[in-house]
Amino acid sequence: MAEQTTRDVVREVVIMLTDITGYSRLTAAMTPDKVRDFIVDYHRRLSAVIQKPVFEPVEIEPSAGDGAIILFGRRAGEDSSLICQRALDAAVELAFEIEQNEIVPTRIGLFKGTILEAQIGSKTAKFGTGFAIASRLEELCDYFGTPLLMDRDVAVGQEKYNKWLVQIGKVTPQNINHPIHLRTIYRPGLNRIPKDADENELASFIALKNEAMELFCGNKKRSIKPDFPVVRKQLEKARNIYQNLYGTVDISTERILEYIRETPYPSADFQHLGIKIHGSKHDPLGVRLLHLSRELLKAIDIEFYQALVVETGWESHFSLEWYKQGDLVIKVNEAADGIYYIDSGTVVTLDDNGTIIATLGSGNIFGEMAYFSNERKRNATVMAASDVVLRKISTTDFEKFPVIQKIFKRIASRRRTAQMISDS
Repeated sequence: MAEQTTRDVVREVVIMLTDITGYSRLTAAMTPDKVRDFIVDYHRRLSAVIQKPVFEPVEIEPSAGDGAIILFGRRAGEDSSLICQRALDAAVELAFEIEQNEIVPTRIGLFKGTILEAQIGSKTAKFGTGFAIASRLEELCDYFGTPLLMDRDVAVGQEKYNKWLVQIGKVTPQNINHPIHLRTIYRPGLNRIPKDADENELASFIALKNEAMELFCGNKKRSIKPDFPVVRKQLEKARNIYQNLYGTVDISTERILEYIRETPYPSADFQHLGIKIHGSKHDPLGVRLLHLSRELLKAIDIEFYQALVVETGWESHFSLEWYKQGDLVIKVNEAADGIYYIDSGTVVTLDDNGTIIATLGSGNIFGEMAYFSNERKRNATVMAASDVVLRKISTTDFEKFPVIQKIFKRIASRRRTAQMISDS
């Protein structure tokens, strides 16, 4: 008898991967039968939203109980944009149900791709990298503070949602070797936006944020390179608009501002890979300053360690400033208006005659000497010797932190001693 063979089938689908937010916490105190009832009820509610004729053909497979893998297939004569539209319609309807507490909080990831189906015994197995990417999208929902994330390819051509689509960023998650262009939906009733929100005000916010995010990610086709200084200003404006309109924080905007604060200049591979997320958090600025600045390390003691590493609220008062090569940062005899930390690049200090006194690079501090003299005036001019990124704490903020003042006073004292020895 001839051996029966089957052919592998390749299909284009949109993968929706869902996962209950905080499942372990929600079920920790439940008995096994209560967990069973909870899961059954969850999947019943999920299926009631997804398995409607308008969304067919659709397949739902429970995934380890607290989530599901949902596949939206192609109808006869349908192009891929229509598959995406049905999947996105279903995702938005599901997100509304979650927002209205009809379904427990759930993260939703959407990705368009191809899968391969193969027969293994009596079962059909499905393979494809899209499952891993949809999983990463779902996981990133918490990080960016949104219930729904999709890849750009799902969003392309969705005119119905054009005015609600928001760029979240370009990221390369752990174990994925290429970037994902993240999109989500901001509309009344979703993403902590009130149902009765003014649509024109929301559309203005979205337009500003999308403009900033394109400049953040860059766009080779349009010859747009990432410009973090401009992005920061635009996103700070967008953040304030959102907070004034809705009385809450737009977490995805905060994430990008946080990234710029910690990485103020795009790395060489940023335009290709975007934000690389590998599961580990960035060190807070206080820790980075501790490692980078020899002078802070020399000054350290328990009190200083507490201020620099443990109670790091002061670090948020360091604002980013960008200077081009040749720009003057401070001028001799000017009144002191802040202290600077060099994040990247090089500056030179100049005397009254324009002669170079010293060259300072990443990790160095300048501008502190003026605060510990009677005149409180600059004793040198500082000029950017290259494009430079600085972090500045203003006089007002500096004076709020006595321990930080003590650190800089010690640094200034040592510099003054070194100058006296050099001049003698």
